[in-house]
Amino acid sequence: GYGAIVILDHGRGLTTLITNLGDLGVKVGDSVQRGQGLGRTGGGRPRVMVELRRSGVPIAITPLVAGT
Repeated sequence: GYGAIVILDHGRGLTTLITNLGDLGVKVGDSVQRGQGLGRTGGGRPRVMVELRRSGVPIAITPLVAGT
C-alpha cells in the first residue's frame, strides 16, 4: 500500500523514509548526494510521505522544517 520505499540512513540512528514512489532511481546500498533524484512518483495524484526516525521511532518533522 505504500508503493516503492526509499530509506535513507543518515547515521547516528537517524533515518528518513520516503514512500509512495512509482519508480526508484536508487538501489540498496547506494550512496546519495544532496539534490540527487531518488525516484519518481506514480501517475494520477501521488501522495509522497516523508517520515524522519530516530532509532526507529518517528519524530516530528514539522518543527525542523519550520525552523522553530
